[in-house]
Amino acid sequence: MKNFVWIPSRNKRLSSMVHLPAEFHSGTPLIVCCHGFTGDKVGYNQLTLNLAKYLAKSNYGVVRFDFLGSGDSDGDFSTDTLVTGWQEDLENVLLWVKNQAKFADSPIILYGHSLGGLVTLMHPNYPHSVVARIVFAPVTRAITNFRDIILGPELWEKSLAGESIANFFERGFRLNSQFTQELIQKDFQPIEAAAKLSTSILVVHGTKDIVVPIEGSRALYDQYQGDKEFIELAVDHGAVGGQEQLYPAIGDWLKKHYPVN
Repeated sequence: MKNFVWIPSRNKRLSSMVHLPAEFHSGTPLIVCCHGFTGDKVGYNQLTLNLAKYLAKSNYGVVRFDFLGSGDSDGDFSTDTLVTGWQEDLENVLLWVKNQAKFADSPIILYGHSLGGLVTLMHPNYPHSVVARIVFAPVTRAITNFRDIILGPELWEKSLAGESIANFFERGFRLNSQFTQELIQKDFQPIEAAAKLSTSILVVHGTKDIVVPIEGSRALYDQYQGDKEFIELAVDHGAVGGQEQLYPAIGDWLKKHYPVN
C-alpha cells in the first residue's frame, strides 16, 4: 500500500510517500529516507523508489520525501537548499511520524544517500527515538567534496563571493550563495557527530563512486563507536546497474538487526 501525504515544514509542504506492507502492525520498523543533493524521493534511476518497494515487500514500513525545493515539494531549490533547512525538514517528518497513531511504537531507522547521508549522520537519537542509521555514499567532508568535485573550484569561489551559480556537475540546477556560505560557517562534521552516537549503523559505499570519495565512509566506520557494519560494493554513486546488490545488502542488515515480528 502506498499513500501520498503533505508534511508541513518551514511554513511550506514536503511531498511525501508512505509505503506500508499488508502485514504492517504496531511495532513494525519504519525507515525514513533522505535523498541527496539535486535528488528527490524517487531517486536517480528510481534508486529510492525501488528501495522502498524492496523494503515494503520485506514487510518494513517506509517514508520517503522531498526536501523543500526538491522534487514535488513546495519551495525553490536555489533558495531552500540548505543543510540546516534539510535538518529541519527531517525533524518535521519525524514529528509527523510520531504523531501518527499507527507509528507510535515503530522503531525509527534513518536512511540517507549522499548529502542526505550527512543529514542522517548528524541527526540526534532523540527526541524521536531513532534506533539506527543506514547511509549509502554519505557526504562526510562537505566543504572539500563540494568545492573540489560537486560544484568545482570555479563555481565554488563564485558562490562564496555571493553569486548565484548554475549547471554544476552536469545538472541544470541554480543555487544561491547561502548554501556554500553556510557550509563554511557551520563546518559540518558528520563523522565527529556520529562518533558520539551509540545506535547501530550500516555504511555502504561504492568502489566506483567518483562523486563522493569512499575514504570518508572508511573514516566514518573506523571512528564510529556503536554497533557497525561497512559494505563496499562495486557500484557508482547512484548504484547504476547495481541496485540488485544494494537493496539485499540493506535488507539483510535490517532483518539481522531489526527483524519484523
